[in-house]
Amino acid sequence: MLKFCVRMVMMLTFAMAAFGLLIVSYAGKSQGQGPYHFFIMQAAFLVAGLIAAAVICRVDYRFFRNPAILWTLGAVMVVALLMVLTPGIGKSVKGSHRWIALGPINVQPVEFVKVGMVVFLSAYLERLGGMVNRFRQGFLIPVGLLGVVAGLLVLQPDFGGTAVVCFLSGLMLLMGGVGVRKCLALAVLGLLAIGLLVLTNENRMRRLMNEKEGENYQAQQSEIAFRNGGMFGVGLGEGMQKEHYLPECHTDFVFAVIGEDLGLVATGAVWTAFVLLLGCGTVIAFRARDKQGMLLAFGATMVLCAQGAANMAVVTHVFPTKGLALPFFSYGGSCLLASFCAVGLLLGVGRVTLEEEASPESAAKRLLSLD
Repeated sequence: MLKFCVRMVMMLTFAMAAFGLLIVSYAGKSQGQGPYHFFIMQAAFLVAGLIAAAVICRVDYRFFRNPAILWTLGAVMVVALLMVLTPGIGKSVKGSHRWIALGPINVQPVEFVKVGMVVFLSAYLERLGGMVNRFRQGFLIPVGLLGVVAGLLVLQPDFGGTAVVCFLSGLMLLMGGVGVRKCLALAVLGLLAIGLLVLTNENRMRRLMNEKEGENYQAQQSEIAFRNGGMFGVGLGEGMQKEHYLPECHTDFVFAVIGEDLGLVATGAVWTAFVLLLGCGTVIAFRARDKQGMLLAFGATMVLCAQGAANMAVVTHVFPTKGLALPFFSYGGSCLLASFCAVGLLLGVGRVTLEEEASPESAAKRLLSLD
């Protein structure tokens, strides 16, 4: 069963990324960058992602238990988010400071921070052992790092990214044994903070209440795309909404392009792929040999599936419009590379588990050498 799930994750990942490349190539043609620009760029990121996943999957995940490596990872996440807000380094688009300009490529650190928090918390909670229920070690320290990260994301501002990072971190703490009461307290604190941010900003309040004329333009155009597509779609590349009607059609709203071009059958297939990925990732997580492996595999799975579900909920007008990409499908190197990193971590846990189940003695020796 475990071997089947590992192989299924590999097949699903490749299938979704390949399908995403096809959709992006059609959706991007209306963006004025040339007919093959987005195809070439996304294909390059896809190859880089495959290489990254292959390398990460060969690394023993217990490597991150080393305190120096663990806290270096935490520092790198904070520094990367600070760089986004630094004039001359960070790049602003439509009033948001979410990117670091590296020549022709813009890096969005939040995509990697989502994966980084999963790696950090899985290793940190494993190291705590029986001290996980202590307030300072098991709650105050990880929540302190989460607070710094969330605060920097709010300053960008990136409320969608903040919500995903906080949700993932809270779930990791709960799964790691921090305690239901503490996690509920964290959830209440987060909801109060969100409420305060919304109530103190008139534009956010209008957006949430759907009061501003034209505020839901993207959602309305997305709904038209789904209606046009019906059951089987109008044909690949034949949809009209991506022709300057639906903003961000090749990035955040690519799911609507799939719905119009290929219909409910294709959008249902995308949903099914994420459900299968969730199921296989959960099997890998609960077959892991230790808490760190379980948390890492489950967290990596949720990075992909929780964000995928949130994006599809936004595009179908269930959630308010937020800048969340659809993993493997939306155009963008940061999201695609981070998604492949998450897959590499998930496959790495599966690989270590399979090796240790096959040869427990050699696995014990390797574990002693890591400790």
